[in-house]
Amino acid sequence: MVENIFYLDAKKSIRTFIDEEYPSFDNGMLNKLLDYFYKFLNYEEEGSKIRPTIIFSNNINFVAKTIPNVYKLVFYKDEDASKFNHRIKTLMAFCRNEWSIFINQNDDRIEYGLIKALNSIKEKSIKELIFEDELKETISNKCSLFTLEVINKSLIVLEGVKGHITNVSFSFSEDTIANWNDVITNFVEVSVSKLKTTKRKLKEIKILYENIFKKVFKNLHGAICLVVDKEYKPENDTTLQDGTWLEQPIELSKLFLQTKNYSEAKLIGISDLIISMLNYDGATVVDNAGRIRAYNVFVEVKAKNSVKPIGGARRRAAQSLIDSKNKKFVGVYFQSQDGDCFFKYVKSRPLKLKQNVTDEIAKVQKSPETVDEEDSQLKGQISIVDIVNSGSVKQTDVVLNPPEKE
Repeated sequence: MVENIFYLDAKKSIRTFIDEEYPSFDNGMLNKLLDYFYKFLNYEEEGSKIRPTIIFSNNINFVAKTIPNVYKLVFYKDEDASKFNHRIKTLMAFCRNEWSIFINQNDDRIEYGLIKALNSIKEKSIKELIFEDELKETISNKCSLFTLEVINKSLIVLEGVKGHITNVSFSFSEDTIANWNDVITNFVEVSVSKLKTTKRKLKEIKILYENIFKKVFKNLHGAICLVVDKEYKPENDTTLQDGTWLEQPIELSKLFLQTKNYSEAKLIGISDLIISMLNYDGATVVDNAGRIRAYNVFVEVKAKNSVKPIGGARRRAAQSLIDSKNKKFVGVYFQSQDGDCFFKYVKSRPLKLKQNVTDEIAKVQKSPETVDEEDSQLKGQISIVDIVNSGSVKQTDVVLNPPEKE
């Protein structure tokens, strides 16, 4: 029996998304985009994988003027989309340094270039700023715009300012479509749940943490990060002794004691250091006061009731931590090289923490504005899997067979 598996159904879903978000999208550009689409997943320069974000619009100048601190640089102006592949390839390498490619379509020309919000690493990227509620509404009233973001080697996300999201997965597993953004947000919330500081600084620390882990999710093959309680003492526990514990933990909050007087170079350097730690074998350990405590920590995988956890070594180690009875373990962030990721609470944690984590975090950080900023101790055949309508967001998940690398 012969079964033919095609990309056709995914093309239909992408066309539907673009019709809804950008009705005037150039047909020649659409055909070029569809033909090139799967190549975004495997693109690399000098052996380094590149995960680009591409912004398609018909008024990129309005976007650049509306969002603060945006720098836009036009590289090419073409009469049609015939040079699409070549233009994309010449701009792709810049995406390694957090630049986004833009493709702006006017009545008589197509512009290709680079755009970036020149913000601190503790602030949001241009893509995140575009989709903040107020800005998104302002932009959608003035122009058509959608982004194409390569998340990992098997997932591309299309998101438009009119509220449509289409996840296109080239994995055999539907798990890769899980909302990885929410996973990282939940992990970060727990990782700073016992950090007492001002509201503004707490917000900056969360964004910094999220930016680090979004970069990890896009660029590392896999990672485990264990969140422990701030009172955890490794010398009292044999579980995590096979690793490197920092004599002086990295305290994210102390990287900018005063918001107006901090070193951006220091933030970037420490962020790169944390990413390197996460890239080591074993687990990285952080606590819920926003401190990085250890890395390269190996965990003994213990079978519960003589049944070994299913999966590779990293997944089994993560599950072993989740099953731990240590009440000082809070939760585990896990990501695999296949794009699967999750954040789960350790099973020994009290049930009320699982159910009411947001309330508990709010209680710990109650009235942080009362803390003085300077005096505070910053202690195939493709099938549409699911369509989710949540408020104004309309999400479509599409699962594809993985393409072979050319």
